[in-house]
Amino acid sequence: MIRSISENPKESHESMLARDLPNGLLTLIWKRKLERFLKILVPDHISPDDQIWLSSSQELATFLEQLRNKTIDLGRKKYVVISEPIHDLYDLIDFFSRLHDQMPKDGTVIFTAYNFFWAPIFRVGHWLRLSRNKPNSRFYLENDIETFTSIAGWENNRKVRPFILPMHIPILSQLLDGFLIRLPIFNSFALNTVYISRKRVLEEPKDYSVTVLIPCKNEEKNIHGIVSRMPKFGADLELVFINDNSDDDTEREIKQATPAFSNQKIKLIQGLGGGKGKAVKAGMSCASGDICMILDADLTVIPEDLPQFYRALQHRYADFVHGTRLVYPQEVGAMRYFNLLGNIAFAWLFSFILDQRTTDTLCGTKAFWKKDWPKFLEIEKRLGNSDIWGDYNLIFGATHFGLKISQLPVRYFERIEGQTKMTKRLHNALIMLRVCWHALWKIKFTVA
Repeated sequence: MIRSISENPKESHESMLARDLPNGLLTLIWKRKLERFLKILVPDHISPDDQIWLSSSQELATFLEQLRNKTIDLGRKKYVVISEPIHDLYDLIDFFSRLHDQMPKDGTVIFTAYNFFWAPIFRVGHWLRLSRNKPNSRFYLENDIETFTSIAGWENNRKVRPFILPMHIPILSQLLDGFLIRLPIFNSFALNTVYISRKRVLEEPKDYSVTVLIPCKNEEKNIHGIVSRMPKFGADLELVFINDNSDDDTEREIKQATPAFSNQKIKLIQGLGGGKGKAVKAGMSCASGDICMILDADLTVIPEDLPQFYRALQHRYADFVHGTRLVYPQEVGAMRYFNLLGNIAFAWLFSFILDQRTTDTLCGTKAFWKKDWPKFLEIEKRLGNSDIWGDYNLIFGATHFGLKISQLPVRYFERIEGQTKMTKRLHNALIMLRVCWHALWKIKFTVA
């Protein structure tokens, strides 16, 4: 089925949660073992009326629908315990955010996730029909799961890696699950991790004005989709389109969108055709929002995800948020194979330079405080104005000047209108390496 440019692809996604998948030979044995363990993590004095247990995909799917429609009252629920692994939830940040907003201040959620290390073994288990076959399931690193929950307003108070065997085997279970799995090194081989997360107590957050910067070159067919799908968030929202010397009718589409969508505040800025970095700088010259965001006009990262970036800054989880496309599964055809390899390689290089884990360096979606913009301009000069896209300047600047940085996982979709601008792979890679070379000596190995 061909997707419309005006359609939010998340809404049409067929969630694996709702499917009645047959159990594997070990599924029920494992589930009973896991739930026995989860029960000891809930205090005995907590009434069953103050708990919700979600033990199947169908129960989790129903609960998610109730959260979205606000048809369930969680005001008195102290504990939500999810024994069904969270891997099939399509948008984990959305799920945990809704749960956070509807549970009481002292609410606790207990959930489990499988060990990323064992992903190949689970696939063999699916093939042998020992476990359920979930083709859309994705295994996440513990750091990524902690990012999901932290941005959604939860504190992970405890992590437990309780099992290495999916079933009880006399003597062997006592040795492995009862002793060795609790020791360093051995606990890295646990089948799963159980998280106990407490709702972070937040002061009532202030609303801030937002500017969304949208650099565009020859994106005439995407303009309507961007404006029509842009959600309302923040105290005041403005869309600043920077037309970077387009050869098509991009400018006309932007001008027509202004009266057609009178509920949106739209500005048009003329760029000089010098690339995305210069286009963003032109847009910043007229940005009025307290918070500034960058959204690429190709709609491969969708505008519907921007409220999550806003929430991260609004609640002070971070000072600078950049999207990462390499955590969630990508839509088929969204990223070419060699582009994927290049992203992984540069993510490793960035992690070395910055001394912190980075998973995606060229995701165009970023959010930051306008007051920090001069810091990014300063780092641009220090790096010799070598970054034509501007993405590296933002990441290096945020790191060098000590801003609190968060990566926000986003879904990455195939471009359905227009042509990609990242075509000269070798040429672009050399430019990126030059920027990294400057950063290596100006940031990592800098001396006074």
